[in-house]
Amino acid sequence: MTRSLVGGVSIDERGDPSSPGVLLWPGLGATGGYFSLVAERLAPRTVAADPPGTGSSPAIENCTFEQMVSAAVGLIGALGCQAMVGHSLGADLAVGVATDPPPGLGAVVLVDGGYVDAKTRGELGMPSVAERETVAQFVQQNATSFADWETAYRELAEVLGTDVTAAVEAFVRDEYEEVDSEIRSAVREEILVDHLVATWRVNIAERAAKIAVPTLLIACGEPAELATIKRSAWERFAAASRLVDVYVAEGWGHNPFVQDPESSSQLVADWLRARV
Repeated sequence: MTRSLVGGVSIDERGDPSSPGVLLWPGLGATGGYFSLVAERLAPRTVAADPPGTGSSPAIENCTFEQMVSAAVGLIGALGCQAMVGHSLGADLAVGVATDPPPGLGAVVLVDGGYVDAKTRGELGMPSVAERETVAQFVQQNATSFADWETAYRELAEVLGTDVTAAVEAFVRDEYEEVDSEIRSAVREEILVDHLVATWRVNIAERAAKIAVPTLLIACGEPAELATIKRSAWERFAAASRLVDVYVAEGWGHNPFVQDPESSSQLVADWLRARV
């Protein structure tokens, strides 16, 4: 593994330098370390990015969705990536890349993200309007902290629907840090708000219709009560483009790379291998 800064984005590059790359973009508040236990299973060479303002990547002032897409496109070109895998909010970004793909990009994978529109956000209890003050209140109300690392592992494993495993511990260590004797998010609140506002202001239906490369959407079915709400959104998303394949993972929650790293990474690797 090698770490470097490319175009203002910190990356972890793993695998055979002569092989085509796969860009990995994590979800809200996570760094490229989110993929640490699956990266080498996904492709012969992977490039895991720290989104702007997370990990070792400097923040983008007045961050916009277009700026983040431009950063991802720059990495794809500079590092010879033929595919992109995005998780959650990173999947929203991957859709932005897929609508105007740079030369050489042949496929995109969306891991339980990219398809949730404003109406569905409201039904899920999130802001349906991406006004900064409203989003900031949402982030503040949903901030989590824990007394110690062991408590964080245990309680977040319960949320993920799994036991405390190496993948869970890596996930928690990537997204949290110890501050004033508490375990809290490692990313500043204003960065989280920036990323949500920038992404949520984009029209999902318009983006879906413009997808220009084969795209796999992994729609996760747990917890069932949330999947019931999200199902119509992923069906609308898939119906908008003949290039979208949907895999409904009934037994996976929102973080399949943490919950079931072996099976989820194999699914993605097999799908990519057939297309790039």
